[in-house]
Amino acid sequence: MGSKLLSTRTLEDILNRTLGALEDGRAQIHDVAQAARDECRRTEVLFQAVQAEMAEAISDVEALTARFARIKLDLFESNKNFQEYSEQQKKMIYEEAAQAREALTAAKERERLLRVRRDNLEQTLARLQDIAAKAERLVSQVGVALGFLSNSISDVNQQIENFQAREHAGQELVKGQEIERRRMASALHDGPVQDLANVMVQLEVCERLHEAGRHSEALENFAKLKSATQATIGQLRGIIYDLNPMTLDDLGLVLTTRNGLNNFTKHTGIQTDFVLLGKEVRLDNQVEMAVFRIIQESLNNCRKHANPGSVKVTLEFSDRYISAEVRDDGVGFDMTTVQAKLRSGKHYGLLSMQSRAHVLGGSVQMHSEPGKGTRMLVRIPLSVDEGVTNS
Repeated sequence: MGSKLLSTRTLEDILNRTLGALEDGRAQIHDVAQAARDECRRTEVLFQAVQAEMAEAISDVEALTARFARIKLDLFESNKNFQEYSEQQKKMIYEEAAQAREALTAAKERERLLRVRRDNLEQTLARLQDIAAKAERLVSQVGVALGFLSNSISDVNQQIENFQAREHAGQELVKGQEIERRRMASALHDGPVQDLANVMVQLEVCERLHEAGRHSEALENFAKLKSATQATIGQLRGIIYDLNPMTLDDLGLVLTTRNGLNNFTKHTGIQTDFVLLGKEVRLDNQVEMAVFRIIQESLNNCRKHANPGSVKVTLEFSDRYISAEVRDDGVGFDMTTVQAKLRSGKHYGLLSMQSRAHVLGGSVQMHSEPGKGTRMLVRIPLSVDEGVTNS
């Protein structure tokens, strides 16, 4: 079990670390997306400014081109009709044409540089927008992966809990079976086995009496042996009934409990009272068997230790649980002593009751004080579809 639990813990640890790494990665990708969006906004503002500046440059080029065209006409006229222009006028026209040419060249270069800058900004903006979009999609995809992984971790935790519960139930079942075996071994050893050993001794006595010719004494002992043998058979039948109460399947828990109480009174002389709360519903065989066995064991403890005048058994059927209470007016006992026996594993009866209840998710509570009797309460939860047939 240790290695299996180690592997499941390791798997859970791996999933948790992966989850943490994805959370960190998503935060970093979100930061990248945010930075890309911020850079997009700055680049877009700059792009718009360059666009406006380029429009202004185009307008300047168009104006300078028109001006240079006019100056070229003036220059052509001055060359054609040079007699009508003075040297000073010709010089001014040439200088103005040169200035216009230089200004137009500078304006065209400025327009070209602005176009290059605009195109670069446009490409940068497109790349940034693509990065931001991809980063946002990746954040969304990582979010989906995180959700899936979180659910997977929940599933793993549930599977671990289910595995541990099944393992615990299995251990409780094995422990309960071992306790039951010890209890039955003790019951056989203290009862029928001792009686049969006594029968063997008495048979030897009868055999010697017969060999000695003391036939009347031998017959008298045979009669006693017959009675002892019948009592032993009765004990064995009781043990067999304890092992497999066939009436439980046929009659149900209520009637089987009533019959058990009647037999208890018949064999012990202790008065019994039975109370039914709620309406009987046939339950899963394991649940009915566990409740009946716990009642049986509690009655057995009463007979052995409590010396009561009366015992009251209350059986309650509810939508959510079934419970049984066994209360006696006997001598009671000190709870600390019993709890010490439970911890040491020496009180087979109580351990058997607890194991039966725990396997089914239930509990057994015991309350007692010296001189104030004993109260045992078992409660077992029921699933929604546990009750199937009304009795």
